[in-house]
Amino acid sequence: MTLRIPVIGAALVAALFVSTATADDAAPAVISVTVENDLFGGTDRNYSNGLRLERMASEERTFGILKSAARLLPGIDVDNQVRQGYALSHVIYTPENISAVVPDPNDRPYAGWLNISFTGVAQDQNTQSTVQVNLGIVGPSAGGDYVQTNWHDLINAVEPRGWDSQLKDEPGIELIGQRQELVGRYELPFDLRTDLAVHGGLALGNVRTYANAGAMARFGIGADSLQSDFSPPRIRPALSGGGVYRPDDGFGAYLFAGVDVRAVARDIFLDGNTFRDSPSVDDRRTLVADIQSGIAFRYQNAQIAFTYVHRTEQFRAQDGPQRFGAISLSVAM
Repeated sequence: MTLRIPVIGAALVAALFVSTATADDAAPAVISVTVENDLFGGTDRNYSNGLRLERMASEERTFGILKSAARLLPGIDVDNQVRQGYALSHVIYTPENISAVVPDPNDRPYAGWLNISFTGVAQDQNTQSTVQVNLGIVGPSAGGDYVQTNWHDLINAVEPRGWDSQLKDEPGIELIGQRQELVGRYELPFDLRTDLAVHGGLALGNVRTYANAGAMARFGIGADSLQSDFSPPRIRPALSGGGVYRPDDGFGAYLFAGVDVRAVARDIFLDGNTFRDSPSVDDRRTLVADIQSGIAFRYQNAQIAFTYVHRTEQFRAQDGPQRFGAISLSVAM
């Protein structure tokens, strides 16, 4: 595994930067890097780390897999011209006490999730529809043990000792749809702008199945400060802007705050493997909420954003809510 994971990862990362032909007047491709870590929340537990590398391009045709997926999701239409792309994501989940060789059976199990994504985003000035298909592996072959153990060794942190009890290998699939709609846009004095968007979505699959809804408000500086995107990219489940970013001349910035509420029917990282015995938690909570706030800066073809997330407890024995941060960098090329 220690050889297989880096080789697979390197090949998929290289694929993100392969150019695809677009029309001369097409919007430029966007490369995004998103890192999420509970270090920003002062903990080392539960959702421990996430990394996503994504490339979005402008295409007149949609991947066949995305068209088929969108037909299963109400309110999601990507039959027209869309931005579409692909990504590589890796996430790690751990219990609270990572120094124990035998993890607490009442706590969240160890798990890694390595996947590739195909994403289609259709939008106009007021609406954004996103469909995403994630295909990958949960379990030892995802390399969670390899990544966390070597990273902690590098930074001289606590050695995670319970990975032998992680979830077993299982192919994973997620079909995710989300629709965001601006319901208000207002101009303020001193070249300030504000807007409010609501959203709803649905995820289906053996990894996660849930329905979500929420809202986000933004407060921007500059005439075009709120025109470059709907919100910064994130690793789902999350309120994400779909990885689409439109460059503009000059500088812009905005503050944002929002909430996303999910009704969860399945979460493999808490419920355990689908067809095999594995660690799991008792009394997983059906309703989970993310309350987030942050800031995004844009200069010409680049944007950087920071998001702070407060995630409510996901199971009865969890020791308080989860807090983590996300940093994303998007560059139009």
